[in-house]
Amino acid sequence: MGKAKGKQRKDKYYHLAREKGYRSRAAFKLLQLDASYRFLSTARSVLDLCAAPGGWLQVAVAHAPVGALVVGVDLCPIRPVRGALALAEDITTQRCRAEIQRVMNQRGCAAFDVVLHDGSPNVGGAWAQEATSQSALVVDAVRLATAFLVPRAPSSPKSQDYSAIIYCLKQLFEKVEATKPVASRSTSAEIYVICQKYKAPAKIDPRLLDVKYLFQGAFERPKVVDVLHGSKQKRNREGYEDGNTTLWKVGLASDFVWSETPLEFLGSFNAISFEDPACLSIKNHELTTDEVKSLCEDLYVIDKNSFKHLLKWRLKLRKALSSAQKIGRKREQKLLAKRRAKDKARKAFGQIDATEDSYFDRELFSLSSIKGKKELQAVESNELSEKEDADRNLGDSDSEEADAVADGDSPEEVDTDEEQQRYNDQLEDMLDEAYERYLNRKGGGTKQYKRAKRIDPNADEDLLEGGEEDDNLIEADHDADQDQEKELNPL
Repeated sequence: MGKAKGKQRKDKYYHLAREKGYRSRAAFKLLQLDASYRFLSTARSVLDLCAAPGGWLQVAVAHAPVGALVVGVDLCPIRPVRGALALAEDITTQRCRAEIQRVMNQRGCAAFDVVLHDGSPNVGGAWAQEATSQSALVVDAVRLATAFLVPRAPSSPKSQDYSAIIYCLKQLFEKVEATKPVASRSTSAEIYVICQKYKAPAKIDPRLLDVKYLFQGAFERPKVVDVLHGSKQKRNREGYEDGNTTLWKVGLASDFVWSETPLEFLGSFNAISFEDPACLSIKNHELTTDEVKSLCEDLYVIDKNSFKHLLKWRLKLRKALSSAQKIGRKREQKLLAKRRAKDKARKAFGQIDATEDSYFDRELFSLSSIKGKKELQAVESNELSEKEDADRNLGDSDSEEADAVADGDSPEEVDTDEEQQRYNDQLEDMLDEAYERYLNRKGGGTKQYKRAKRIDPNADEDLLEGGEEDDNLIEADHDADQDQEKELNPL
C-alpha cells in the first residue's frame, strides 16, 4: 500500500491539531506518550531535537512545570514559541553542541531532564534510503542526548530499524520500551522508543554510536549452546568466529568452578583442563573423581544428565573449598589471639621476651645496683625463684607449641633454628659484656685479669665461683694500681 497523499493525509488528528492551535498533528503523539509514561510533568528542562515546525515544543511548554527550560533545535528556522528557545542548527555538528551548551550556561542548567526526538530526513520517495537515513539520524540524536542528559533521565527517539537501535539504547538506559501511539498512522513504520533511567557511563564505546558498526551487527553477542535445553548453535557460514581461530577450545577447571555463569562456560568450550597449576588443588580434591575427569575431556559428546552431574560437582567443590579457606583463616586467627594473650599476660607480670630483635637491656646483667653484701645475698636468694619462673615460662612455651601442633601448625613455625641461633648469639654477647663490666668493677679490667691468669691458671673459675683467694688476688692488684683508678663499688 502506497503512502497516503493529499486529502487522505488530513485525518481527524490533522483537524484536531488545527482546532487546538498545534502546528502539527504530531503533537498528539507526544500527548499520548506523556499520558502513558508521565515524563513531562517533572521535567525542569527539556531538549527537543528536530523540533520544526514546533508542535512538540508547544506540548512541552504546556505540560512541563512553570519556568522550565525548553529548547528546540532544527535545521529549519522555527517560528517563536512562547516559553521556549529555538536554535537553527544541525544536530550532527559540534557547533550545535556548543550552542546548546551556551544556552545551558546562560540559564544555569547543568543537564536536561528529558530529550525528545521526532525527526525525519527529507529524501522524497526513496523509501530504502529514507530508512537508512532515519536510523542514522536516531543514532546522532542519541549521541547528542548522552552529552546533555541527567543520569536516570528519560528520552524518546523515533526509530525504524528496531533491533540495532534497541541494542544500542539498552546499553545506555536501564529501561527501554518500544511503543506506537494511536496518533501515528497505521501505514507508517515508525516506532517510538521510551528510554528511562539513563546510566550515564563514564566512558562509552565509540563503536556503539557508529552507524557502520551498529547496523552491521558488530555488537551482536556470540550465540552460546544451551547445554540443558538441547539447543544447538548454527554453523558460522563465514568461517571462524571473531577472535577465535581454533576449532577445539579448552577451558580451565578453576575458571569453571569459580565462574558466575557456568552454563555459558560449558556451552563455550569443548573440554575442561586440570593441568594448570591453579587447578591442582581441584584435581587432587576427593570430590574430583575419575568420572568427573572423563566427562571434562569432551563436553560435546556428553548428555544432559552428565552436564547436571558436572554442575552438582561444581557446587559441592565450591562449598568445600570455601569452607577450607574459612577454617584456615580461623585457625590462624585463633593462634594469633593465643600468642597475643600470652604476650599481654607476660607484660602484665613484668616478663620480657629477650629473643626479639629489637630487645636490648643494658641493666639486665649490670652489677652497678649491688652496693654491698646484702644486695649480693638478695640476688643469690632470687636465683632459685628466677629458675622456677624460667621453668614455668618454658612450660608455657611448650604448651603454646602443643596448641599450635593441635591446631595444625608444625613446631618449627613456633621457634625455628635460625631464631634459636640468633638468640644464642645475643645471649653470648650480653654475657661477654657483663663479664667485662664485672672485671672493671672488681678493679682493673682485662689487664689485671691477664696478670691473675699468669699467677693462677684457675683464677677464671675461682672468679666465677666467688672464692676468697680470688678476692685477695684482686685486692692486691687493686692496691698496686690504686693511684691510677679509684674504686667505684665496695665489691
